[in-house]
Amino acid sequence: MAGIGEGSVHNFTKHCFCAIKSLHDVFVRPLTEEEKEQEKRWMEKHMGFGGLWQEGYLMYDGTIVVLYAQPGLDGAAYYTYKANYGINVQIGNTPSNLQIVDYSTGHTGLAYDVSAFEYTTAYCFPELLFRGEEFAWADLAYRASPHLVPIHKQPTSSLDYNTYFDCNVSSFCV
Repeated sequence: MAGIGEGSVHNFTKHCFCAIKSLHDVFVRPLTEEEKEQEKRWMEKHMGFGGLWQEGYLMYDGTIVVLYAQPGLDGAAYYTYKANYGINVQIGNTPSNLQIVDYSTGHTGLAYDVSAFEYTTAYCFPELLFRGEEFAWADLAYRASPHLVPIHKQPTSSLDYNTYFDCNVSSFCV
């Protein structure tokens, strides 16, 4: 009968993360200009966003990766508003195929999306992801910036044309 020896879990985890890390640059990378244009055409075709609105070819959202238990060091900082312990992950991906282009990890569950977003490539080095009028979409947990457009807050969200806009933006799946 086989068992797991001391240090096995550590070794298994190490090997899994080495394998994941070796594939990182293959799957997580900025889009080429041709891929960006494909995304913009997809936005126009599927979302009806023409003109400058189709320049939004990425979308950002945060999620919590739930931890099994409270961490021993600074455990309270990992407590989330959903009554569990977790790590905040920010993901920037394309709307058509959900390809991850940018991400940020490691923030405690208490970190708001807007705070954790400040560690993404889009925030720190926007010139690597955006050219000209290009920008990313986000939910209202994020602040508007030259390269990030959040959906509207009240009272402007109740205007007919903003409701239409927000409804289309909210149909993005991250």
